[in-house]
Amino acid sequence: MSTELFQSVNAFFVVFLTPFVVGFFAWMRRKNKEPSTPAKISIGLGITALSTLVMVAATFVTHNGADKGSAMWLIGTYGVITVGELCLSPMGLSLVSKLSPARLTALMMGGWFLSTSIGNKLSGILSGLFTLFEHKSAVFLINFGGALVAALLIVLMLPRLRRVMNKYLK
Repeated sequence: MSTELFQSVNAFFVVFLTPFVVGFFAWMRRKNKEPSTPAKISIGLGITALSTLVMVAATFVTHNGADKGSAMWLIGTYGVITVGELCLSPMGLSLVSKLSPARLTALMMGGWFLSTSIGNKLSGILSGLFTLFEHKSAVFLINFGGALVAALLIVLMLPRLRRVMNKYLK
C-alpha cells in the first residue's frame, strides 16, 4: 500500500463521521443533556487521548515492532482521533469567535491555530525520541498522558468557563 494514501484517511473520516457526531449532539440536545462547548472540547481531548491507546495495542500485538503490523492499526487510530477532532476543533473555533472582542477575533483565531501548531511540534519532538525507548508503547503512553492531562485541566476549569461564557454571551 502506498504511504501517500494515508493522507486521505483523516479527510475520509471527517466527511464520514461528521453526520454521526452532529447527530449525537443533536440527540443529546433533544434530551436536554447536551454538554457545554468547553465540555465538548474536553471530551474531544479525552477521545484524542484514547486514540493513542490504539497504537499502544499495536505495539503489543506486533511484539514491539518485531512483527509486521496491519495498516488497520493506523487507520483505527485515525478513526478515533477524528471523532475527538470533530468534538474539539469546531467547538474551539466557535468558542474563540464568540468570546473574542470583535477587534481581536482574527488575532485570537491565530492564537488558536498557533496552539495547534505547538501541539503538533511537541508531537514531532516526542516522535523524534522514539528510538530512546526500549518499548515503543512508551511514546504513545506519554502522548496519552499529555492529552488526558489537558482534558482533565479543562474539566477542572469548566465552572469558571461556564461563568465567563454566561457573562459574555448574554
